[in-house]
Amino acid sequence: MKTQTLSLLFVLVIVLSACGGGSAFQQNQEKWDGQNIDHYRFTVAVSCFCPFANVEVTYEVLNGQVVNQSVQSSPDNPFDEALVSDFYQAYNTIEKVFAYVEGAIEEADETTIEYDADYGFPSTVSVDWIKLATDDEMYLTLSNFEPMP
Repeated sequence: MKTQTLSLLFVLVIVLSACGGGSAFQQNQEKWDGQNIDHYRFTVAVSCFCPFANVEVTYEVLNGQVVNQSVQSSPDNPFDEALVSDFYQAYNTIEKVFAYVEGAIEEADETTIEYDADYGFPSTVSVDWIKLATDDEMYLTLSNFEPMP
C-alpha cells in the first residue's frame, strides 16, 4: 500500500509540474500570440561589438511581413540603409525576436530577458554567448511598440 501511495504521489507531482505554467518565455510568448496582433510598429536597437551597433530601426509589420522601415542614424555616423536592413533582419518582427531569444536561451551561457508587461514581447534582451569570451555579448532593446489599426 505504501509503495502504491508513493507511486501515485510521484505521478501527481510530475503531472502538476507539467501544468505549472511553463517558463517566463513560454508564458510571454503565449501572451503575445493570444493577442493576435497582426499589424504593429516597433523600434529595435542592437548593442554589440559589431557593425551598426546602436542604430535604431523602426519597423511596421503586417501579417508577419515588414511593410515599412526607417533607419535612425546620426549625421556624424551615417549608415547604408540596405546594409543595416540585412544586419537587423533577424530582429525585424516580434516573432523573429522570440525565435532569437529562444535560441539564445538554449545555446548561450547567460541570457537575461525583460518582457513587456502589456503585450508579452521581449523588451530588453541581454545575451552572453560564451561567458569566458570577450566581445560576444549582444543586447536588444525594443521600444515604441504600437498596435496599428
